[in-house]
Amino acid sequence: NSKLLQTRHNRQQATMAANDSDGRNAGGDNNNDVQYFDSDFSFEEHAADCAAQLETSGGEVSSAAASALLAEDDEDDLLPQSQSKFWDAFHSHHSAGNFYKPRRYLTKSFPCILQYFEHGTTLNISDDAGEDRILLEIGCGSGSSCIPIIKQCTGGDVKKHVLLACDSSPVAVETTRRFIEKMMEKEYVEKPCNFSFSAFVADPSLYEQESKFPFLQEVKSAYEQLTSKEGSGDLDDGNVLDRGIAGIVLMVFVLSAVTTSRANQFLEQVYRTTKPGGKVCFRDYGLYDMPMLRFPAAACKSTASDDPVFVRGEGTIARFFSVETTRELFESAGFSTVELRYCTVFNLNRKTGQKLKRVFVHGVFE
Repeated sequence: NSKLLQTRHNRQQATMAANDSDGRNAGGDNNNDVQYFDSDFSFEEHAADCAAQLETSGGEVSSAAASALLAEDDEDDLLPQSQSKFWDAFHSHHSAGNFYKPRRYLTKSFPCILQYFEHGTTLNISDDAGEDRILLEIGCGSGSSCIPIIKQCTGGDVKKHVLLACDSSPVAVETTRRFIEKMMEKEYVEKPCNFSFSAFVADPSLYEQESKFPFLQEVKSAYEQLTSKEGSGDLDDGNVLDRGIAGIVLMVFVLSAVTTSRANQFLEQVYRTTKPGGKVCFRDYGLYDMPMLRFPAAACKSTASDDPVFVRGEGTIARFFSVETTRELFESAGFSTVELRYCTVFNLNRKTGQKLKRVFVHGVFE
């Protein structure tokens, strides 16, 4: 029934939009107002309950259904170029930019962000003197991470703070750029802001033959255009391209939009773009997160028990990670694991009074 599927899809979207942040806040733009919670219930008990319910209800994809599913690389709709168009349509539909709430919890969840901009003491980067401090967000969406970071990280020393934000969707990039410019005009008319900002289109999941330039080159070009600085060498020089540029890379609810077959390519590009000693701050949907349980079996494109892949009604991909899969993905790309855990959060549905169980994977890698 198409109406039933659309209703279920709308419910999934509303849940993921309202609750993709894993903290609950007490209001206000001041970061001190944000209360951060990440262990409201036991993941192990929740996982056992969900596995039992799925087995009883037949919610697992049957072997017959699984055999009918096409391999990821054989489906054009799952290719990055198609996904970019689906996300364009999504952000065009939500052009007001308020579908996702500002993620004001980020600097609480990842204190290394504030410490990097204020003191530069959290990274093991050598010879950092005089260099700009660069944070790269991959998958900026409508700017729900960029805005709170700029507001909360404007202090510190005189070194310039640079926020580079990219997305595979040109509409998302334009939405982020528009809202950042509006915020800067409103917030910093009478007071200085030591942040420089640039949003640009780039996708680290693309293979070399699919992209005009390597991902690192696109990031460096965006930085150089923003700061009008000359690079340390010709960007076409392979040795230069191997040097990372970002002290912090932020990946919040973005790897879940990348197919399993592209995840290694994605993270290898992220590794090349991160400075030696730099950190990747990772947050994404976890195994047995509530939206995962609401997907119909027909939406499942992978039956891997610890890394299921689903397709939403509008065509975008949704993955749900275990900590084991997350560790394997990052470490196979060259990173070492600093922090990795499940975040379990109750989100209250104010309309029904129901407590909704959300599961996220939190990680810091370097």
